[in-house]
Amino acid sequence: MDAEHLQEIPESVQEGPTVHRLADDLVRVRMPLPFALDHVNGYLIRDGAGWAVIDTGLNTSPGRATWAQVWEMLAIAPTDITRILVTHAHPDHLGMAGWLQSVSHAPVLMSIRTQEAMARIWEAPVESWRAETELYLRRNGLDPTWTERVLAHMADLRSQVHPLPQTILPVRPGDVLEIGRRRFRLLAAEGHADDQVLFYEERERLLWVGDQVLLEITPNIGTWPATPPDPLGRYLASLQELAPLPVALALPGHRAPVLRFPERIAELQTHHAHRLEAVWQAVDEAGSTTYQVAQRVFPLESYPIHQVRFAIAETLAHLERLAATGRIHREDDPQGVWRFHRVGSRRNLRALPDL
Repeated sequence: MDAEHLQEIPESVQEGPTVHRLADDLVRVRMPLPFALDHVNGYLIRDGAGWAVIDTGLNTSPGRATWAQVWEMLAIAPTDITRILVTHAHPDHLGMAGWLQSVSHAPVLMSIRTQEAMARIWEAPVESWRAETELYLRRNGLDPTWTERVLAHMADLRSQVHPLPQTILPVRPGDVLEIGRRRFRLLAAEGHADDQVLFYEERERLLWVGDQVLLEITPNIGTWPATPPDPLGRYLASLQELAPLPVALALPGHRAPVLRFPERIAELQTHHAHRLEAVWQAVDEAGSTTYQVAQRVFPLESYPIHQVRFAIAETLAHLERLAATGRIHREDDPQGVWRFHRVGSRRNLRALPDL
């Protein structure tokens, strides 16, 4: 992709048609989502006589209709799909991989960590998460009535991810994949999803950046029931590693292409510095639960359950980062609820290190 072509791609949330040909051998597909963030980007890359797919959307009737538009626009059949690549296990990226495989007979490529996440999240029965979900909600200050709502929401999402792919080829960060005329190096990108891989083409300075770097909105960085501690720390470290990468065009999972890659990374770093300060300020002298802090940072009363879940998970990730840097301290109350205290507050002087 030369510089002249890059200038034709607007860096704007006004993103054009559902199916947008970015180049003769590269197509973006905006697939509908039933959330406030109402679409996810999938991509097709010319791959010999056919096309490879990167990310797939949710398996819904509007999603399948969108792929029908793709076949019509490109004048191809589903069997012209050569392979299906999945950046990470979140449902809007993985959701139609099994369906696309069933109509194309193409292999699905994903990282070993994504396979593990798929098995843990989307193959295990929802009810198997009950104890884990109840413990997570209680620790974060939500009452048990939330459990049924969260499990019902996840059950609904499962219906939009199945069928799961059957023929899977594992890939690893560091691998090199040849797709048509391009050679992509796979990069690990943790924090948003610890299984996420990005695809980098050095000659064109082209990066499929998944959900790691987005325009206008910030990727959700959340601590979920099975998330290892401090995902925000891993995310910020990942941004630091990506910042010097020569990137002329980053193609994200949502919104418009990123043309100012290092500048956008700097903006995301600044955002999280401000969010960390806001979360720290929201911890009161008596100690606060995750839910109480989230209520002070986000307008939870106006959110559907999907957004409430994300707000709680993101608040907890910021609280964990503050704890990792010594600015707050976490205690368990008698009911097993986590309570966070600012280090140095009257209630928490004992948490200060000995001098």
